[in-house]
Amino acid sequence: MIIIFLFLQGELLNPEQVLKFADYLYLEGDFNNALNEYRRYLFLSKSNDQEVKEKITDCLIRLQRYDEAIFSLKDYADTTKALYTKARIYFLKSEFPMVRELLKEKNNDYLAKKFIGLSYAGEFNFLKAREFIILPGKIPSHKSLLLGGILSIFPGGGHLYCGRFGDALYSMLVISTGSFISYYYYKNNERTKFYLALGISSIFYAGNIYGGINAVRNYNFYRDNEYRQIIFDHYR
Repeated sequence: MIIIFLFLQGELLNPEQVLKFADYLYLEGDFNNALNEYRRYLFLSKSNDQEVKEKITDCLIRLQRYDEAIFSLKDYADTTKALYTKARIYFLKSEFPMVRELLKEKNNDYLAKKFIGLSYAGEFNFLKAREFIILPGKIPSHKSLLLGGILSIFPGGGHLYCGRFGDALYSMLVISTGSFISYYYYKNNERTKFYLALGISSIFYAGNIYGGINAVRNYNFYRDNEYRQIIFDHYR
Protein backbone atom coordinates (compact mmCIF):
# COMPACT_ATOMS: atom_id res chain seq x y z
CA MET A 1 0.00 0.00 0.00
CA ILE A 2 2.83 2.39 0.87
CA ILE A 3 4.50 1.68 -2.48
CA ILE A 4 1.23 2.36 -4.36
CA PHE A 5 0.71 5.56 -2.36
CA LEU A 6 4.23 6.78 -3.13
CA PHE A 7 3.75 5.92 -6.80
CA LEU A 8 0.50 7.91 -6.99
CA GLN A 9 2.09 10.82 -5.16
CA GLY A 10 4.94 10.77 -7.65
CA GLU A 11 2.50 10.86 -10.56
CA LEU A 12 0.56 13.73 -9.01
CA LEU A 13 3.75 15.73 -8.55
CA ASN A 14 5.17 14.90 -11.97
CA PRO A 15 5.02 18.19 -13.94
CA GLU A 16 4.68 16.46 -17.32
CA GLN A 17 1.73 14.39 -16.11
CA VAL A 18 0.13 17.51 -14.63
CA LEU A 19 0.54 19.30 -17.96
CA LYS A 20 -1.00 16.40 -19.89
CA PHE A 21 -3.95 16.36 -17.51
CA ALA A 22 -4.34 20.14 -17.82
CA ASP A 23 -4.37 19.87 -21.63
CA TYR A 24 -6.97 17.10 -21.41
CA LEU A 25 -9.22 19.25 -19.20
CA TYR A 26 -8.75 22.21 -21.55
CA LEU A 27 -9.79 20.18 -24.60
CA GLU A 28 -12.80 18.88 -22.66
CA GLY A 29 -13.89 22.46 -21.96
CA ASP A 30 -13.32 22.20 -18.20
CA PHE A 31 -11.52 25.53 -18.09
CA ASN A 32 -11.78 26.09 -14.34
CA ASN A 33 -9.96 22.87 -13.45
CA ALA A 34 -7.61 23.24 -16.42
CA LEU A 35 -6.64 26.66 -15.06
CA ASN A 36 -5.77 25.16 -11.68
CA GLU A 37 -3.70 22.39 -13.28
CA TYR A 38 -1.78 24.79 -15.53
CA ARG A 39 -0.93 26.90 -12.50
CA ARG A 40 0.12 23.78 -10.61
CA TYR A 41 2.35 22.79 -13.52
CA LEU A 42 4.14 26.16 -13.46
CA PHE A 43 4.62 25.85 -9.71
CA LEU A 44 5.99 22.29 -9.86
CA SER A 45 8.18 22.74 -12.92
CA LYS A 46 9.47 26.22 -12.05
CA SER A 47 8.97 26.77 -15.76
CA ASN A 48 8.52 29.98 -17.72
CA ASP A 49 6.53 28.20 -20.43
CA GLN A 50 4.86 30.98 -22.46
CA GLU A 51 2.39 28.62 -24.11
CA VAL A 52 1.10 27.53 -20.72
CA LYS A 53 0.83 31.15 -19.59
CA GLU A 54 -1.19 31.93 -22.70
CA LYS A 55 -3.50 29.03 -21.93
CA ILE A 56 -3.95 30.34 -18.39
CA THR A 57 -5.02 33.68 -19.84
CA ASP A 58 -7.32 31.94 -22.30
CA CYS A 59 -8.95 29.93 -19.49
CA LEU A 60 -9.56 33.14 -17.54
CA ILE A 61 -11.10 34.78 -20.62
CA ARG A 62 -13.37 31.80 -21.25
CA LEU A 63 -14.42 31.91 -17.60
CA GLN A 64 -15.13 35.66 -18.05
CA ARG A 65 -12.66 36.51 -15.30
CA TYR A 66 -11.45 39.42 -17.37
CA ASP A 67 -9.62 41.46 -14.74
CA GLU A 68 -7.56 38.42 -13.74
CA ALA A 69 -6.85 37.76 -17.41
CA ILE A 70 -5.52 41.29 -17.86
CA PHE A 71 -3.33 40.89 -14.78
CA SER A 72 -1.93 37.61 -16.16
CA LEU A 73 -0.58 39.43 -19.23
CA LYS A 74 2.30 40.85 -17.19
CA ASP A 75 3.98 37.44 -17.53
CA TYR A 76 4.00 37.54 -21.35
CA ALA A 77 7.41 37.76 -22.97
CA ASP A 78 5.82 38.86 -26.26
CA THR A 79 4.59 42.40 -25.52
CA THR A 80 2.82 42.71 -28.88
CA LYS A 81 0.79 39.56 -28.22
CA ALA A 82 0.03 40.87 -24.73
CA LEU A 83 -1.21 44.16 -26.21
CA TYR A 84 -3.58 42.49 -28.67
CA THR A 85 -4.80 40.05 -26.04
CA LYS A 86 -5.55 42.97 -23.73
CA ALA A 87 -7.44 44.71 -26.56
CA ARG A 88 -9.47 41.52 -27.10
CA ILE A 89 -10.31 41.33 -23.40
CA TYR A 90 -11.51 44.94 -23.31
CA PHE A 91 -13.55 44.22 -26.42
CA LEU A 92 -15.21 41.26 -24.68
CA LYS A 93 -15.89 43.55 -21.70
CA SER A 94 -17.61 45.95 -24.14
CA GLU A 95 -15.18 48.70 -23.12
CA PHE A 96 -14.84 49.82 -26.73
CA PRO A 97 -13.11 53.20 -26.22
CA MET A 98 -10.37 51.40 -24.27
CA VAL A 99 -9.78 49.09 -27.25
CA ARG A 100 -9.14 52.10 -29.47
CA GLU A 101 -6.95 53.78 -26.87
CA LEU A 102 -4.72 50.69 -26.61
CA LEU A 103 -4.31 50.34 -30.37
CA LYS A 104 -4.21 53.99 -31.45
CA GLU A 105 -0.51 53.79 -32.36
CA LYS A 106 -0.98 50.61 -34.39
CA ASN A 107 -3.97 51.62 -36.49
CA ASN A 108 -2.18 50.71 -39.72
CA ASP A 109 -1.80 47.09 -38.64
CA TYR A 110 -4.50 44.72 -39.95
CA LEU A 111 -5.33 43.19 -36.57
CA ALA A 112 -5.46 46.61 -34.91
CA LYS A 113 -7.76 47.93 -37.65
CA LYS A 114 -9.98 44.90 -37.18
CA PHE A 115 -10.35 45.49 -33.43
CA ILE A 116 -10.84 49.24 -33.87
CA GLY A 117 -13.49 48.67 -36.54
CA LEU A 118 -15.28 46.11 -34.38
CA SER A 119 -15.17 48.49 -31.41
CA TYR A 120 -17.02 51.12 -33.46
CA ALA A 121 -19.49 48.47 -34.61
CA GLY A 122 -20.01 47.58 -30.95
CA GLU A 123 -21.21 51.15 -30.42
CA PHE A 124 -23.49 50.94 -33.50
CA ASN A 125 -21.25 53.44 -35.29
CA PHE A 126 -21.25 51.45 -38.51
CA LEU A 127 -20.17 54.33 -40.76
CA LYS A 128 -17.01 54.80 -38.69
CA ALA A 129 -16.45 51.05 -38.47
CA ARG A 130 -16.52 50.92 -42.28
CA GLU A 131 -13.34 53.02 -42.34
CA PHE A 132 -11.43 50.14 -40.72
CA ILE A 133 -13.15 46.90 -41.74
CA ILE A 134 -15.26 45.57 -44.59
CA LEU A 135 -18.83 45.28 -43.35
CA PRO A 136 -20.94 42.33 -44.46
CA GLY A 137 -24.23 43.10 -46.18
CA LYS A 138 -25.93 46.46 -46.01
CA ILE A 139 -26.00 48.88 -43.07
CA PRO A 140 -29.59 48.91 -41.76
CA SER A 141 -31.66 52.01 -42.39
CA HIS A 142 -33.42 53.71 -39.48
CA LYS A 143 -37.02 54.75 -39.15
CA SER A 144 -37.61 58.41 -38.28
CA LEU A 145 -38.47 59.30 -34.68
CA LEU A 146 -40.13 62.49 -35.92
CA LEU A 147 -42.30 60.63 -38.40
CA GLY A 148 -43.13 58.05 -35.74
CA GLY A 149 -44.29 60.86 -33.44
CA ILE A 150 -46.36 62.53 -36.17
CA LEU A 151 -48.03 59.26 -37.16
CA SER A 152 -48.81 58.60 -33.49
CA ILE A 153 -51.22 61.56 -33.61
CA PHE A 154 -53.47 58.95 -35.16
CA PRO A 155 -53.97 56.23 -32.50
CA GLY A 156 -51.68 53.28 -33.19
CA GLY A 157 -49.97 55.03 -36.12
CA GLY A 158 -46.47 54.91 -34.62
CA HIS A 159 -46.76 51.20 -33.87
CA LEU A 160 -48.15 50.54 -37.35
CA TYR A 161 -45.16 52.41 -38.84
CA CYS A 162 -42.86 49.88 -37.13
CA GLY A 163 -44.91 46.87 -38.19
CA ARG A 164 -46.29 46.21 -34.70
CA PHE A 165 -49.85 45.54 -35.79
CA GLY A 166 -51.03 44.05 -32.49
CA ASP A 167 -49.89 47.08 -30.49
CA ALA A 168 -51.39 49.41 -33.10
CA LEU A 169 -54.78 47.70 -32.87
CA TYR A 170 -54.66 47.75 -29.06
CA SER A 171 -53.90 51.50 -28.96
CA MET A 172 -56.64 52.20 -31.47
CA LEU A 173 -59.24 50.24 -29.50
CA VAL A 174 -58.30 51.75 -26.11
CA ILE A 175 -58.30 55.35 -27.31
CA SER A 176 -61.40 54.91 -29.47
CA THR A 177 -63.27 53.38 -26.54
CA GLY A 178 -62.18 56.21 -24.22
CA SER A 179 -63.20 58.82 -26.79
CA PHE A 180 -66.60 57.19 -27.30
CA ILE A 181 -67.26 57.06 -23.54
CA SER A 182 -66.21 60.72 -23.15
CA TYR A 183 -68.52 61.76 -25.98
CA TYR A 184 -71.37 59.72 -24.50
CA TYR A 185 -71.10 61.52 -21.14
CA TYR A 186 -70.76 64.90 -22.87
CA LYS A 187 -73.87 64.31 -24.96
CA ASN A 188 -75.85 63.27 -21.89
CA ASN A 189 -74.65 66.37 -20.02
CA GLU A 190 -72.90 64.33 -17.30
CA ARG A 191 -70.10 66.83 -16.80
CA THR A 192 -68.23 65.17 -13.93
CA LYS A 193 -68.08 61.82 -15.66
CA PHE A 194 -67.21 63.54 -18.94
CA TYR A 195 -64.20 65.37 -17.47
CA LEU A 196 -63.04 62.21 -15.70
CA ALA A 197 -63.34 60.10 -18.86
CA LEU A 198 -61.70 62.84 -20.94
CA GLY A 199 -58.77 63.05 -18.51
CA ILE A 200 -58.20 59.30 -18.57
CA SER A 201 -58.53 59.22 -22.37
CA SER A 202 -56.00 62.06 -22.67
CA ILE A 203 -53.50 60.13 -20.56
CA PHE A 204 -53.93 57.09 -22.79
CA TYR A 205 -53.59 59.29 -25.87
CA ALA A 206 -50.34 60.81 -24.60
CA GLY A 207 -49.14 57.29 -23.81
CA ASN A 208 -49.98 56.29 -27.37
CA ILE A 209 -47.73 59.05 -28.74
CA TYR A 210 -44.89 58.16 -26.37
CA GLY A 211 -45.36 54.47 -27.16
CA GLY A 212 -45.22 55.17 -30.89
CA ILE A 213 -41.93 57.07 -30.56
CA ASN A 214 -40.55 54.36 -28.27
CA ALA A 215 -41.58 51.72 -30.81
CA VAL A 216 -39.39 53.48 -33.39
CA ARG A 217 -36.47 53.56 -30.94
CA ASN A 218 -36.89 49.85 -30.22
CA TYR A 219 -37.17 49.05 -33.92
CA ASN A 220 -33.94 50.92 -34.72
CA PHE A 221 -32.11 49.33 -31.77
CA TYR A 222 -33.25 45.85 -32.77
CA ARG A 223 -32.07 46.33 -36.35
CA ASP A 224 -28.72 47.76 -35.21
CA ASN A 225 -28.19 45.01 -32.65
CA GLU A 226 -29.04 42.33 -35.20
CA TYR A 227 -26.59 43.80 -37.72
CA ARG A 228 -23.88 44.20 -35.08
CA GLN A 229 -24.17 40.49 -34.27
CA ILE A 230 -23.82 39.67 -37.98
CA ILE A 231 -20.57 41.69 -38.03
CA PHE A 232 -19.24 40.00 -34.89
CA ASP A 233 -20.08 36.55 -36.27
CA HIS A 234 -18.42 37.45 -39.58
CA TYR A 235 -15.13 38.38 -37.89
CA ARG A 236 -15.21 35.71 -35.18
